[in-house]
Amino acid sequence: MKLVVSTAVALLLAGQAFAGALVFEAPEEPVVVAEPAPMGGSNAAWIIPVIGLAAIAYAISNDDDDDDDDTTDADVVVE
Repeated sequence: MKLVVSTAVALLLAGQAFAGALVFEAPEEPVVVAEPAPMGGSNAAWIIPVIGLAAIAYAISNDDDDDDDDTTDADVVVE
């Protein structure tokens, strides 16, 4: 009878020893602090408006609406 009781106690204690943790503990997430980007030469957002203004200035400077200097075949007099 002692053998049966000691075997039952051994089985109960051994089962709990190998059961592992019953409660899941989630790992803590690291705290990330966002730092603002430094102002400096790395910000190239100003390039696109400058290119646009340069294209508009180029288009205006090459505007050739003056018809006084143009010669056509109708203006040429053949003698």
